[in-house]
Amino acid sequence: MKRKPRLLVAISLVMLLIAACKKTEDLPDIKSNNVASTSSEAAVTGNVTYTLVRSGSPTSTEQAAYTLITAAMDSAVWYMNHYTTYTKAITVTYVPSVSTADGNINGSIRFGSNTYYMNLATALHEIAHTVGVGTTSVWWNTLIVSGTYTGTYATQTLRTLTGNSTAVLYGDSQHFWPYGLNYPTEVTSVYDYIYHCQILEAMQLDGL
Repeated sequence: MKRKPRLLVAISLVMLLIAACKKTEDLPDIKSNNVASTSSEAAVTGNVTYTLVRSGSPTSTEQAAYTLITAAMDSAVWYMNHYTTYTKAITVTYVPSVSTADGNINGSIRFGSNTYYMNLATALHEIAHTVGVGTTSVWWNTLIVSGTYTGTYATQTLRTLTGNSTAVLYGDSQHFWPYGLNYPTEVTSVYDYIYHCQILEAMQLDGL
């Protein structure tokens, strides 16, 4: 994936943080995947796209899965493109044998047959894997040390967003928290989606 100059990413991050701190009156309902009516003040800055691979003659089960996955991915791409500067072309497939869902640095995301995971939180989580979270050597060898995220930019972003000057990002070989959206039940507000994206954006400056 082509890297943007750090200064440009830093400027974009500051602008996105300012936008997130402003109150919005029409943010999407966290109980749905619909963002069509969203009037957030954040500008489109990213270029994340996806293609859903479909069966030529889908069964009713496959079609139902495609509908849920499309809603989840449409919303996830919206958040990524409004709150990050990432560029990524993603290929999404429905693979019933996958237990939950998974994402790979090669740009692939697979959703399994469990419809519980066909949602916005899971889609954003898997997109994070496609841009390097838990899927790159810099994550394993540099950014995560003894269970703690060591990058200064994402750490400072977390502290700015939470108002906690000592907040720490934690992680393992695959995930980070808080705001890693590792389980759909973590989401209590649309700001969980926004903060996830803004922390992910800051990780670019940390070398992700």
